[in-house]
Amino acid sequence: MKNSLYVIAALLLVIWGIIFWGFNSSGAVHLLLAVAVLIILIRLIFDKQLSRK
Repeated sequence: MKNSLYVIAALLLVIWGIIFWGFNSSGAVHLLLAVAVLIILIRLIFDKQLSRK
């Protein structure tokens, strides 16, 4: 379960990159990037909090 968030974030980044550079992208495509970054940040924050306990 821990690594699945990284896999989802990586897939979102790859999809975002393909759409951004391959097609005429709209503003909605950047939502993928924002979600991927949010997942990574949440994972990093909670991982540090859990390791302190």
